[in-house]
Amino acid sequence: MKKLITRTITGIVLVLVMLTAIFVSSYSYAILFLIILIASIHEFTNLFKESEVRPNSYFSYLVSICLFIVTFLIAKGIVEVRYFLALLPFFLMIMAAELYRKQNKPVENIAVTIFGIIYLAIPVSLINFLVFPEILSSTNAYTPKLLIALFSLIWIYDSGAYLVGVSIGKHRLFERISPKKSWEGAIGGTLIAITASYFISSVIPEINLIHWIAISVLTVVSSTFGDLTESMFKRYFGIKDSANVLPGHGGLLDRFDSLFFAAPMVVIYLKLFVE
Repeated sequence: MKKLITRTITGIVLVLVMLTAIFVSSYSYAILFLIILIASIHEFTNLFKESEVRPNSYFSYLVSICLFIVTFLIAKGIVEVRYFLALLPFFLMIMAAELYRKQNKPVENIAVTIFGIIYLAIPVSLINFLVFPEILSSTNAYTPKLLIALFSLIWIYDSGAYLVGVSIGKHRLFERISPKKSWEGAIGGTLIAITASYFISSVIPEINLIHWIAISVLTVVSSTFGDLTESMFKRYFGIKDSANVLPGHGGLLDRFDSLFFAAPMVVIYLKLFVE
């Protein structure tokens, strides 16, 4: 009971802090997600502390921060897309830097460093295109409605899948990785998320219902794989949570694992089929 209370209080505080930062201004949003990104990179690199693999944390932070800032400026319409090319040499520098680190696993170090950027920095950076959506504003105005809609779909699916799974779940979805998830829960959560997309379409009518249904299904599938992937990592490293920064919830990787997969998929869908 005490754990449930702690988890609930932490969840409420987290939601209030995030909503405040998201709605105050584009810059408070940017600061919030930079903090989430930096903390997530820290948790990810910290997973390897007991192994011989030593990802380059300096370049992980540097490239991730630069990637987010450049993407923010591009989405906001301040700089052109071509400036994204300025980031590419950093990946060569990650490899060159390994020459001077004198580590036992240079190839693995490079691979894990770049993987962390792909897994965390790119998805979080792409969220910038959700808050400066061309479909809702031709002037690149800050509009966080799509981001809130994405968070809502993820939360509604997770909650629905949990409630349905606890009630009637019998067939395991991916027992080797996550024994508690069931097909019944996943299907039930999906149907609830699709239903929610109908109401979201009335709040954001610039995107029609068919697209919202597609986005809800895409969010459900990608967020499920995001959750399972992070569970796979934790099983590999033999840990329960990625960190203990959020009482009752673990770390930021535990809290935002679904978002890391869902955000890029939704952005890509919007860019290809809606905008």
